[in-house]
Amino acid sequence: MKLFPAIVTLHLLGGLFLLVLLCVQAVGHQQAVLQQPPAPISRPLRNALWAVFSLLFIQVALGGWVSTNYAVLACSTFPDCNGSWWPEMNFAQAADIWRPLGLLSDGTTISFAALTAIHYIHRLAAYAVIAAVLLLVYALRKQPALTSQRKWLLGLIALQFATGLSNVVLDWPLLAAVLHTGGAAALVTVMTWALAATRTRSALALQEDHNAPHGARSIAA
Repeated sequence: MKLFPAIVTLHLLGGLFLLVLLCVQAVGHQQAVLQQPPAPISRPLRNALWAVFSLLFIQVALGGWVSTNYAVLACSTFPDCNGSWWPEMNFAQAADIWRPLGLLSDGTTISFAALTAIHYIHRLAAYAVIAAVLLLVYALRKQPALTSQRKWLLGLIALQFATGLSNVVLDWPLLAAVLHTGGAAALVTVMTWALAATRTRSALALQEDHNAPHGARSIAA
């Protein structure tokens, strides 16, 4: 189908979903071998993990849409876009999903304003993802069971910012592009790892554990 953007983006997301399943299997296998049950965390924190995971997956889809439409260079400046904080954009064309590369579904050529919209939506969503991940990292600071995931999230979100910026200001170098895609997959993997390694526990039970003497907690563990 000559690189239909929708097909290539779905191919990316399908590969990412397979990676998620493999991560779940790996964590489950490790827990079985070590006879280690999932770590209990509060329901609000687990809901936060799911929310960030969902936001991240949407952002990866938006990034795939940028890449498969070759819209990476539609914005050539940062932090603004082509010298404007709100450049000319065509959101209707940007949301035209089922079409050949470079064309619209009616066969006409896609406009530069549409490519700009595709790029800028991904960039604006990136700010929300960075903020959400940093807030999650802060929320995980008192969760010893998720220390490794917390460190990985912090490092990977810094990598994503650096490589995303490099794609714009250095005219889409191959190394930065590959690292940006790999970093996105790694972030999804770490979030999957965090979810697979934990389970919801009521706030009351967590408070009881916190108030129990150290010896009692050790016996319970």
